[in-house]
Amino acid sequence: MTNLLIDRVEVFACVPPVRGSTWTPEQPEPCTTHTFIRVTTRDGIVGVAATDSYTSHHADAVLAETLRDMIPDLLGRSALEREGLWSHLRPKAYARSAQAQALIDVALWDIAAQAAGQPLFKLLGGYRERIDAYASTPVLATPEAYVETVQHLVEQGFRAIKFHCWCDPARDLRLIEQVQRAHGDKGLALMLDVEQRYDLDAALKVGRVLGELDYAWFEAPLDDYDLAGYRQLSARLDVPVLAAGNAITDHQLVAFAASQQCWSRVRVDVMTCGGITPALKIIHHAAASGIKVELQSWGHSLAQAANLHLMLGQPVCSYFEQACEVELFEFATANPIRTNRQGQVTAPDGTGLGLQIDWQQIQRGADIHLSVAR
Repeated sequence: MTNLLIDRVEVFACVPPVRGSTWTPEQPEPCTTHTFIRVTTRDGIVGVAATDSYTSHHADAVLAETLRDMIPDLLGRSALEREGLWSHLRPKAYARSAQAQALIDVALWDIAAQAAGQPLFKLLGGYRERIDAYASTPVLATPEAYVETVQHLVEQGFRAIKFHCWCDPARDLRLIEQVQRAHGDKGLALMLDVEQRYDLDAALKVGRVLGELDYAWFEAPLDDYDLAGYRQLSARLDVPVLAAGNAITDHQLVAFAASQQCWSRVRVDVMTCGGITPALKIIHHAAASGIKVELQSWGHSLAQAANLHLMLGQPVCSYFEQACEVELFEFATANPIRTNRQGQVTAPDGTGLGLQIDWQQIQRGADIHLSVAR
């Protein structure tokens, strides 16, 4: 592991053939772009990562173009210099995408775990080998559709479900009521995600009902930047309150908000906060404030794997998030992450991230392909 010098970096941006479903009612079906990175060392070890971005009309080229400017600083450096490279690439006086930095950081962690001959979660602490999963629904048409979907998911083995809903308090309460009437005796862990669409009064009204029904958590009731509102909700509601976790992602800002008791738990994604390196900082800051971290795991299989390995490595998360439309996120993945009949997920077999990726399929389907070598 002493000569893991970076010789080549490749970036691919691909749009899968099928658009995903919406997670808010007013949003059109998103155009998803999978941006992949492949980092090759002089020793021949290849580290990989991927993340998703969502646009309305055209493929997203921003991540790939951001990486074009960052890649030259990687060549000739050791892949083990994760902390140094993360600090070097972290923006100070100008904007730069944390997702681009995350792609680099996760690929370097993948290399380190492969070089150590271990699955990544072992390198990250090896706390456990499996974790419970919750099904994350798209927005459905009627309360009855949610009732039917819950039944279908329970039959698949899920014991926890998160609803993406209409973000209309009156309609959402009807959904909650009908699901409770049909499935309230099954001992399910349920969550509601309203994607930052409520105001404080609506959030208090719905949140009180969720507390009475012992929901596992209430996600994104307010705009992520409304820290004062979140502090009120966390103090006044019995249900745990989480932000969406996609806006305030810098580890220092997250630590400040956690210390101010803005959230019941921290919500963050490895692929939007800048990588595993800063996510570990967030985990340690949250532990100092006495709160858990619920990592997201929505997105391409490689993004899911990065978050899964961290939640298996560290004693922080309650659940892995499994998007219901699993195939939409499994582009070019031979061994995707799927919830088993016991409602749990495990890390893929093998070292590093452990996923088997069809790079020929990615190269054929790439809208953008960058390749830079020493």
